[in-house]
Amino acid sequence: MMLSVCIPVYNYDATPLARSLVAQASAVADGMELVCIDDASAPEWRERNAQLAQWGRYVQLDHNVGRARIRNMFLDHSSGDYLLFLDVDSEVGEGFLARYVKALQEGRPAVVVGGRVYDRRGDNRQHRLRYLYGTRVESKPAAWRRAHPYRSFMSNNFVVRRDVFGQLPFDERISRYGHEDTLFGYRLEQNGIPITHIDNPVVNGEVESNEVFLDKSREGVLNLADLDRMLDDDGFRSQVHLLSTFYRLQRQHLTGLVHGLYRPLRRPLERRLAGGRCINVCLFNFYKLGFFIQSKHKQNN
Repeated sequence: MMLSVCIPVYNYDATPLARSLVAQASAVADGMELVCIDDASAPEWRERNAQLAQWGRYVQLDHNVGRARIRNMFLDHSSGDYLLFLDVDSEVGEGFLARYVKALQEGRPAVVVGGRVYDRRGDNRQHRLRYLYGTRVESKPAAWRRAHPYRSFMSNNFVVRRDVFGQLPFDERISRYGHEDTLFGYRLEQNGIPITHIDNPVVNGEVESNEVFLDKSREGVLNLADLDRMLDDDGFRSQVHLLSTFYRLQRQHLTGLVHGLYRPLRRPLERRLAGGRCINVCLFNFYKLGFFIQSKHKQNN
């Protein structure tokens, strides 16, 4: 069983992660290859990451292709029976590859998800929104994720069998940041492809500032609104909490009320969330819901 470790790179130093993985390569009996594809990073980052070539294949793209397409490109630049995808800011602990190898040797699974955790260094006022959302919403043990196998899919740390990925690549129509993994998980469910969840988390190394995470979250909501219009799929809507909430409110004729509350509160909410004071997941979810309703109004006008 050959394992291809695939790392999309963009404006980040990938060498610490690459070095950690190469040090664990002996855990893969049939061999491991490291493949890094740079999505047109700034010159200083490309220069810093040039040393990746000493450990494996390092491909530099001339123009940015986005999160979905770059992942699909690894099929053309790798040769493993399985592809392990890792976000470039991940930190892996001792035995990380060995735990994946053990899972892959048990029944030739189609997809294996390892999970993620967050370093407590990110728990400060400037980064609290991202840290809070990450620890409360994204960091789930395998036992919890097995109860919600497809909703729990995240693309930052997973292994996929080559033939499965060739059949079901990421949807390249997704151009903005966010929810490409949500749709990928839904496609797996539609096609009856099981997901195996194990406790093999990476540490999410980069915790964005409150302002950066707010910007990314708004982009993700806009992307979700585009996906919703493009797919027009009740099954997909039922899988995504924000969509299912919106359509439940719409059936109850309450979206106008929520939007009416959101409009005068938007700027104060943004200042509060960006400031990192007295925030919680419910408050953030209300903000995203209001922004989504506003986005849908703009789509329809």
